[in-house]
Amino acid sequence: MALVIGRVDPGFLDGHPECATIIPLPPQNGGAVGWSSVYLSFACDFGDAKLRTAIWNSGSWRIGELLVTSAGGRVTLPIRDGDQKISIGRIKADDKDQGLTPVSYMIETTLKA
Repeated sequence: MALVIGRVDPGFLDGHPECATIIPLPPQNGGAVGWSSVYLSFACDFGDAKLRTAIWNSGSWRIGELLVTSAGGRVTLPIRDGDQKISIGRIKADDKDQGLTPVSYMIETTLKA
């Protein structure tokens, strides 16, 4: 099983693209190595975080939002065949949000049998 763990950068995207975290994805159900399904999940503690997600596939971006809470489990973002990279950035969850809550991501995949 391939496993990658990383951190979402602090700060908000609002006018600050340098606060984005870019994650290259292994090719789901393919590639030279022969990966199987790919799973991407997020988790946090010490507060909640709202994330803007943008996934690159076939020349266009699929944009959405995720709420990751400290009181909940990890939040999974569906990965589709052809997804190549994802841009993650924080957006304000509420007026108290300062964009500093620790948020991490995990990519999981296996080789095809």
